Amino acid sequence: MILWTIQTSEAWKRLQEKGVLRADDGRISEDMRLGYGWMANQMRRRLGPPPMERAALLWAWYQWSGVKRKRPDLRSAGHLPAGSRGVRIEFEIDDGRVLLSDFDLWHYVLNYWYLPVSEADGDAFLRELQERGLSFYTAKPVPDPGYHGKIERSWERIFDLQWTEEALVHPRERKSIQACIWELRWEQVKRADQFIAR
Repeated sequence: MILWTIQTSEAWKRLQEKGVLRADDGRISEDMRLGYGWMANQMRRRLGPPPMERAALLWAWYQWSGVKRKRPDLRSAGHLPAGSRGVRIEFEIDDGRVLLSDFDLWHYVLNYWYLPVSEADGDAFLRELQERGLSFYTAKPVPDPGYHGKIERSWERIFDLQWTEEALVHPRERKSIQACIWELRWEQVKRADQFIAR
């Protein structure tokens, strides 16, 4: 499949020099560790082990803004800190080395929210937690292992790219679909566009 990753100029230089680009888990901010750790475990479970022990995820786009705008638009803000130099790398990779997920729903994982199947399911889960004096808004993770497990299992819905629940999820043709990989190799690169982030 064809993917695009946004990387710093420094990362692009490393890829050119070493022939491979891998992320290091030491660069993950503390508030992102729970979500990133969960996603890394999903990668191990679904795709196999990483090529190195302290490997972190490399992020890419399969579909940046729906099917009509798959490639990230470099005129948009938010790819990198404003004013920094970056590179949009287009590459081709075997489907079996990629884990795709719904970018909007990924925020449930990052924020440690329960991802309900419907509004009613979400309301019922919140009531159940409140009755037990628990809240995933104040305790991350919640101290009860049963409820923590239920929250984590709910996140697996981000991988169902056909799922549409009108109040929660866009249809696939309108989704932003992110991709996680363990590494990018020089021979996979098809094109590179340098830019200055807005």
